[in-house]
Amino acid sequence: MEAIASRARRLGQLRGISDALLLALIRHSEAQPDKVSAGVVLFNQGDYTQYWYLLLAGQVQLCLPSSNNKAIHLRTLSSGCLFGELDVVRHCCSAVVTKPAEFIKISQNHFLSVYNKHADHLQSFLVVMQDAIAEEHARSPNLLAAEFDTHHSQSNMSNGYASRREEHKLSLPNGYEFHQQRHEHQDAYDMSNMKNDLPNFEQTNIIEFNSISFEARLMEAGSILKHVMTTQAPYMIRERILHNASFSNCMIGSEMVDWLLELSISMGGHSPALSRFQVTGIWQTLLEHNIICHVSNEQQFADKHLLYRWINEDRIRINPDTMQEEVLSREDIFNSLFFLSTVGPDALFRMILKKMPYERTPEELELVYEELLHVKALSHLSTMVKRELASVVGFEHHTHAGTVLFHQGDPGKLWYIILKGSVDVLINGKGVVCTLQEGDDFGKLALVNDAPRAATVALREDDSHFLVVNKYDFNRIIRDVEANTVRLKEHGQDVLVLEKISWPRGAAVDDGVPGLSGKGQCSYSVMAGLPEKMIEYVLETRVDAQTDEGEMDVFLEDFILTHIIYMPTNVLCNYLRDYYRRKADYHTDHLRSPACVSLAIDYETDMEFSMNSKRRVVIFVHLWVNTLGFQFFLHPAANSFIEELYCYVLDDSKRIPRMQPLLNRMTSLQDFREEAMRSLARHPAIVLECGVLAASAPAPQPVLPIDTCNQIIHLADTTSIVLNIRMDKTAKDICELARTRVRYNHSSEPLCLVEVRSGGEKVVYSSEDISIPTMLSLNGKLYIAYKDEIPSLNAQSDQNGPMESIHSSVLEYVGSSELAQQLFIFHSQLFYACDDIELINQVIGREQFPGRVPSNLDLMMRRFNEVQYWATTEVLLAVASKRVNILRKFIKIAMYAKENGDLLSFFAITLGLSNISVSRLGQTWQRLPMKMRRQFAEFESLLDPSRNHRPYRALIAKMAPPYIPFVPLLLKDLTFIHEGNKTYYNGLVNFEKMHMIANTLRSFRQCKIRFSAQCYEMKKVFETQNLLRNFRVIDNQKRLMDLSYTIEPRRRRN
Repeated sequence: MEAIASRARRLGQLRGISDALLLALIRHSEAQPDKVSAGVVLFNQGDYTQYWYLLLAGQVQLCLPSSNNKAIHLRTLSSGCLFGELDVVRHCCSAVVTKPAEFIKISQNHFLSVYNKHADHLQSFLVVMQDAIAEEHARSPNLLAAEFDTHHSQSNMSNGYASRREEHKLSLPNGYEFHQQRHEHQDAYDMSNMKNDLPNFEQTNIIEFNSISFEARLMEAGSILKHVMTTQAPYMIRERILHNASFSNCMIGSEMVDWLLELSISMGGHSPALSRFQVTGIWQTLLEHNIICHVSNEQQFADKHLLYRWINEDRIRINPDTMQEEVLSREDIFNSLFFLSTVGPDALFRMILKKMPYERTPEELELVYEELLHVKALSHLSTMVKRELASVVGFEHHTHAGTVLFHQGDPGKLWYIILKGSVDVLINGKGVVCTLQEGDDFGKLALVNDAPRAATVALREDDSHFLVVNKYDFNRIIRDVEANTVRLKEHGQDVLVLEKISWPRGAAVDDGVPGLSGKGQCSYSVMAGLPEKMIEYVLETRVDAQTDEGEMDVFLEDFILTHIIYMPTNVLCNYLRDYYRRKADYHTDHLRSPACVSLAIDYETDMEFSMNSKRRVVIFVHLWVNTLGFQFFLHPAANSFIEELYCYVLDDSKRIPRMQPLLNRMTSLQDFREEAMRSLARHPAIVLECGVLAASAPAPQPVLPIDTCNQIIHLADTTSIVLNIRMDKTAKDICELARTRVRYNHSSEPLCLVEVRSGGEKVVYSSEDISIPTMLSLNGKLYIAYKDEIPSLNAQSDQNGPMESIHSSVLEYVGSSELAQQLFIFHSQLFYACDDIELINQVIGREQFPGRVPSNLDLMMRRFNEVQYWATTEVLLAVASKRVNILRKFIKIAMYAKENGDLLSFFAITLGLSNISVSRLGQTWQRLPMKMRRQFAEFESLLDPSRNHRPYRALIAKMAPPYIPFVPLLLKDLTFIHEGNKTYYNGLVNFEKMHMIANTLRSFRQCKIRFSAQCYEMKKVFETQNLLRNFRVIDNQKRLMDLSYTIEPRRRRN
């Protein structure tokens, strides 16, 4: 970075900027500048702002498109310019490279965080594009009209699913991205392949090919529902009499719920039957959008004897493509029900928030609490506080941008959390100082300090939604937090912080907690503590309440799932060993004298104390092993501890009669250990054979550290060797192993392990990185080279992927359902082999957990990328006469994959077909039936990132395990939790963070319920599946775009 900073300072415009400030700006940027050819469009007007740009060389032109096809020139930028947007979320102009340029890209969020602290020093060095437009407008009064026309044309595509096309943003954790760009933090995938040099009018056309507005889809689903009701249950719609008044063509609310429940059960599918509560949400959605109405215009649907009717029959029409001769297919009804059940919870959520707190039922409070778990502004709050908020939080909806929520100087009355939309924060005399987006909150300070508002807040967008908490409830909850907090101290320092809760989280008996005697049967949740105090709390308050048949206590399970983050396994085993051996040093010989009666009483007390300690340790270890299963024995300390504890219990059972139940438990654990040891002692398997998944890969059994990969290692001189590499070998080990085989063996200069990807990007692995072969991109090559040789490494022509379709015959001759089934079987094997602990290893850092290798997770993510690019590649390489059929085939495979519960295949194919190289093929998409284009638009809508990926979470809420989850989103959740919450506060473990991590891991584990490894092992030999185990694909986006332009050349505005 110093080299970049030095180069930037040599440019005239940046000489006045301080070294510290310049380094702070580029600290999180790439070490090598991006090189861009002349003619490339950096961004178009209306694109989302993602970066500020530091122009090191070359020239860029800022311009505005206009209706006469002549761009309005704003300004030409030369080397040394630092340009971008300050307070808008979309670019207000376009930028075109006019001379070959080199850039340093600075993340928008990072730039704004630096700018907010150093605005006075930075302002004179910046080129703010809004200012450039304002200056040009002063010279040209026609500019504003041109700008309005362009913005107006863009606004027409901002309806329903269409608008989401450019907004699919999923922040991925370090080390994973859909295109395997590891070792760099990716802020988002907006289907990163969609950002390119396409003009705005072509992007608009792309959106129109597959779009259907949310309102139109809702209207169609409602009309299908009405049609089914009128044909199958016409008796429901008839004249009703209520309170001596007659109402024609009415339905009763409770009967509507009954009927829709029966319809959902008759449809079947992978999802479990809807509950009455969920069906109420569907009817509430239709009520909110004026498809049904209450006879007296009530705004909430109720599962009661209330009257509703279908309204405005002219509006409610079934699409002619859907309706053929008045006969609806089962698939049409199923898809409509699925769509309505996905959007229903959102309407239910709003309906509940409009109720008074005392009107909310326990089921409604639970739904609100579940929603609050995914609100960014509340992520740091304890479980108890979120539950309290669920009972009091309200809802506000404002329709028009520019609406002022409150003015500077107003008294503080509400705390706001942005649910949808954005707001500008303005200060008198300074104007807009910042913009707050979905998930942010504001207004707390005035409530806490009882002070006037420090700024004015106004809506930036139309149709904005807010969660609100009034001042009284806000302050009450804050007071209750401290009142319900219990701090246990030793030597004047906090060692354990507990929160009193009004309901138990699992089986818990807290009477025995030191310092809590006399507090009755209250339940306590752990907020923070020293690791050894938390395990002591677990043993003394949670273990005794566990039964073999009962549910595991939540805190106990949280501790087991997350202890490796703050208490290594060997440290935990040492503590358990010491706890087990806690006993009084008495001998029965001393107790034979009558003079020792009091001593005998003490002996009995101490023996009881000792027995409790032994029992708790054995039960805890039994629960520990049952929770982690096979993974428990991968750690040498845990493995040997089982043997050691078994010996202790066996020895004690010879002297203490009451030890027999504990010995039985330990015997079963010892048997399990021996079985695990036999599995661990198997012969090493080859996982990858020169970059291809080998037939001997162990899935559905997990990859072990002893397994190997035959990996081609390339040299800078274009020669290569093949090495057999163990999964647990580091990059340094691989370099040393290769050194003995090649020309580098006479030099002591350190070697680097470098991946060169098909697009030419280079990734230099750190010396401690492990399981390198499974981390490589699909067409990447692995090199060893000296540091000064790295710049000479380039992508080779054989990394471009196939020149013609390799898998077209499989797509042509095997049915969509069979293909989806075979993909599901194979992906189930990969998923079954993947352990939830690997998610922690990946997110926290592989180097933090020596001996553990997340290779199974790597293979799953590799497969995700492979299927994604398979869909893109096959469409682009298909012969012209078959391309539409191939596109149709993939949409059908995705549909069956969703029904099977294979969300890996479903989202991979959806993203593959959403790649800009495919989505821009307007002529191809137009030849698909509207019904199929509409179905694919619904698939894309499930990737909508708003409300923390609300549509996806609604989807999985209706799915019954087993199913394969969308693992990248789980990794995103864990990364968000890890980076957004400290692990330690004042030396104490932040256990609220651990509880959130454990919840994500539980959702991963829940997906595996009822998966059968043996079942899928038997089906492993299917011929079709063997053809689907490895795909040859193109993962070079430039080549994909070249193929796309060959199929349909760039369109120019007339």
